[in-house]
Amino acid sequence: MNPDLAPYVGAVAVIGAAAVTWAARLFPAPARPVEDKPAAAVDELWLACHTTRCAHMTTRHDRTPAGLVCRSCGNVTEVQP
Repeated sequence: MNPDLAPYVGAVAVIGAAAVTWAARLFPAPARPVEDKPAAAVDELWLACHTTRCAHMTTRHDRTPAGLVCRSCGNVTEVQP
């Protein structure tokens, strides 16, 4: 590359970054909807689901008579009394 063009390439990079920033501020991403939670969400738990599908991540579980049911994969974890 010609050394005389380096300042111009740098200026184009700076202007390009400014244009991307300006466009991102002009057209922001839509806001995510807030999920309505029921008033009595005591049966909902955030626990680590140790299945391959959930990859040991923390997901929501529901307390059922059979045990804790993962909302992502449906895995049932028996709860010992």
